[in-house]
Amino acid sequence: MIVKKTFEQKEALKLSDTIVEDVNNHDTIVISTPIYNFSAPAVLKAWADMVARVNKTFSYTENGPVGLLKDKKAYVVISSGGTKVGSEIDFFTPWMKHFLKFIGITDVEFISADQLMSDDGTKLQLVKNQIDELFVDDKKEVA
Repeated sequence: MIVKKTFEQKEALKLSDTIVEDVNNHDTIVISTPIYNFSAPAVLKAWADMVARVNKTFSYTENGPVGLLKDKKAYVVISSGGTKVGSEIDFFTPWMKHFLKFIGITDVEFISADQLMSDDGTKLQLVKNQIDELFVDDKKEVA
């Protein structure tokens, strides 16, 4: 059964529709975020809530949810002052992997500049070099 949305519902979803359209129109998604208190900043969680739309970015089947955003690559650039990415106190990375898989994006690369409070600048320079190698290329266009 298809339920039509009211005018108010359509208005409330305008920003979400725009964000979903933007994600759909690109083959590569770059998310750059700090880790705040072991997890995602509220604004990134709000973005994820806007992107997760039934029958637009995922659907339900008898076997569970299926992501609809296929053939996309995601780069997730993470910074943190004290949280080590991949450690038992890093709740962000597993959540982000799960979220992206939930909407169908399984080709995900994490680039981490973690524990910067105790870094002399070496780690940050390595991450900058890694980003340059990935994105500073005449063949790639970053929007």
